[in-house]
Amino acid sequence: MHHVPAIEVASDRLSRTPNDDLAHLPGPRGHWYFGNVRELLPDPTPFLTEMRAAHGDCFTVGMLRNRRVIVLAGAAANRLVLLDADSNFSSRLGWEATLDFLSGFVLLRDFEDHAFHRDLLRPFFKADALRRDLVSMNRVIRREVNGLAGTSDGYRLAKRLALDIALAVFAGFSLPRRNETMHSDTERMLDGVLARRSMLPGSRYRRALRARNRLRGAFLAEVPRRRDADGVDLFGRLSRFTDSSGRRLGDQDVVHHVFGMIFAAHETTASAMSLMMHSLARHPEWQARLRAEVVARCPDETPTLEELSDMPVAEAVFRETLRLYSPIQFLPRRNVRPFDWCGHRIPANSHVLLPPQLCHRDASRFEDPDSFRPDRFFAGSARQHVDPFAWVPFGRGSHMCMGTHFALLEVKAFFVHLLRLFDLKQTMTDAPAVQHLPLLRPKGRLPMTFVRRHS
Repeated sequence: MHHVPAIEVASDRLSRTPNDDLAHLPGPRGHWYFGNVRELLPDPTPFLTEMRAAHGDCFTVGMLRNRRVIVLAGAAANRLVLLDADSNFSSRLGWEATLDFLSGFVLLRDFEDHAFHRDLLRPFFKADALRRDLVSMNRVIRREVNGLAGTSDGYRLAKRLALDIALAVFAGFSLPRRNETMHSDTERMLDGVLARRSMLPGSRYRRALRARNRLRGAFLAEVPRRRDADGVDLFGRLSRFTDSSGRRLGDQDVVHHVFGMIFAAHETTASAMSLMMHSLARHPEWQARLRAEVVARCPDETPTLEELSDMPVAEAVFRETLRLYSPIQFLPRRNVRPFDWCGHRIPANSHVLLPPQLCHRDASRFEDPDSFRPDRFFAGSARQHVDPFAWVPFGRGSHMCMGTHFALLEVKAFFVHLLRLFDLKQTMTDAPAVQHLPLLRPKGRLPMTFVRRHS
């Protein structure tokens, strides 16, 4: 049987090396080797906010070897790049640093090729599919939550839970021993995504590649069996897919999508879920409001899709957590053709970064932006007057995260189960220490105390 061929797109013709002829653009000079990396770490937002005040909504910063990249700030820039009405911004080359690990995943495809594969995956995020997924979610969440007691690492709990759900829903895996191996290998992969490209023994990058190879090998070995089975998970259905001409996806394409979906669906969700737990523990008034909503709207122990779809408090708390702690700190692109922005000419094949936090923490967009105020996201609040491109933790446009509704459903289901049984208490009084790159997540342990309720 023939395979669905690759679709050639405009970004295929771009050089892998981005254009660095950016001296005409404003921006800090940067160290000859470190560029502005030391100012961008550990938290890029304060430095980028300062640069935006000094240079406007279009400026450059230096990465290693002072390699210049363009920062486009603000909701208008988000709209231009993420809507991409003229098919000018390559996501695949923007995310170049991840291509060694996630190449072929739908969000790392461009233009017509991306549209074909996105349409192929779209049915897996419709209501009927989410209703089926919720059965697996509830089973995994119930098992994990019922085993809680005392003080635990909230991030590790969320990470283990989110990966188990992703493995069950997208790949049909449920064996705990297999999951432990996949947990450790995905951790090694994430650790190596932005590591220096060194193949020396023991280097982070080499460990990450070996973990990638083990994971891909495990998935590729499953494809023949999935083609002969009748599984309804993403892995099984993509393995059996044929187009109108009778062509099927190649084994590598199947694995790219399943592998990428599992990786994307659990890392960002684990970050949001753990920091939402922490926020509720620090703000007991919001924990009480969410618990009251759980009791009122989910009378049975196993929530349904319809019940979870009508939880405005849960959604507002989730949105506010993502506003404060957007898991993805930069949305990167490369432009196929030159364009003009803020009075500047941006040459073709430039590396462009959109930092969501510059909007999320902008006082002109969100009143008291550093405070936890979920009510700003209630219907009828000032949120209705905020540009939708000022809140972009999932991106926007054709490359908006396909799992947005899946993630929201998963988080709601988790807190329904959790708040029925436990009060959340914090063991720290300060804001959590977070690591911002390659993804924002708690740094080190995030201790949470789970106090079983008796009423």
